[in-house]
Amino acid sequence: MSVMIVGASGFVGLALAEHLLARGDAVVAADIEALPPRAARDFAALPGRLIAVERLDATDGETYAALVARHRPRAIVHLAALTPLGRVPPALARRTAAVNVLGPLNAVAAAAALPGCFLVVASSGSVFGAAGFDAPVLDASIRPDPQSIYGVAKFAGERMSLLAAAEADVPLAVARLSSVFGRWERATGARPIASPLLRLTQHALAGEPAVIADAGKRDFIYSADVAAGLASLVDTAKPAPKPLHLAPGITWSLAEWCEGLARRVPGFTWTLDADDLAAESASNARAPMETESLAALTGFRAAYDMEHAMEDDLAWRRAAAD
Repeated sequence: MSVMIVGASGFVGLALAEHLLARGDAVVAADIEALPPRAARDFAALPGRLIAVERLDATDGETYAALVARHRPRAIVHLAALTPLGRVPPALARRTAAVNVLGPLNAVAAAAALPGCFLVVASSGSVFGAAGFDAPVLDASIRPDPQSIYGVAKFAGERMSLLAAAEADVPLAVARLSSVFGRWERATGARPIASPLLRLTQHALAGEPAVIADAGKRDFIYSADVAAGLASLVDTAKPAPKPLHLAPGITWSLAEWCEGLARRVPGFTWTLDADDLAAESASNARAPMETESLAALTGFRAAYDMEHAMEDDLAWRRAAAD
């Protein structure tokens, strides 16, 4: 049986597909967007089997259910999301709510029609909002206080999916992701602005200087670790009554990232200037998310520290340029 990834053309979805295929699993990739050409090429060389690439708008419950009924996956990993930043006009707010709330509910309904199908729904540390800056660690004792359209929609999506899954007896785990970056990351229509780490790396590889606005630390997590963490939930297939945190357990700053780039990319320079409106920022770095709940359930712990993540990411991006 296969694992169905919904949102498979997003960079977390691509990282998960790569991880599963690399270990020999069968994968169904579903997304409203096509897979990028590099994914089609790289995935073909892996030992697993990409059974099908399906077009799916996650807000279309009928098509969602039909695809699950056709492929009968042992698990669904629902990653489809819309991540608007900055000003969010009403039409985009409605679409964000539809994708981030209705999408997970459609996942629950589709899984409910396939007994034994395990469901993982991805959420985000953005649900903590204003509460994310007042505690040393974000754990179950911290009540989320989302302040953005995206954060509110993700919080509603995780709460609605947990309630709906309980009503329908669907085995579900919700995974809140910390600040993801790395392999397969790129700007898309669903995620228009890449992480500050990617933007700094792009400056370095292009031979351009970079400016950062702050040296605040965040619990950035490498996409390969996110893929491994999601796979651990699929493998364990144990439902969780509350959201779990998929985070690295460590933090670093944009300044440390720039220092690492300067050691690896000849000629790269950077400066810190809080007054430069175009400078990269960690956006008032929130507290790190606890990691013990997921570790207790699946045994997963992140493998990549900053240095190893940078080495892998640079090698991957340079390979694309060859």
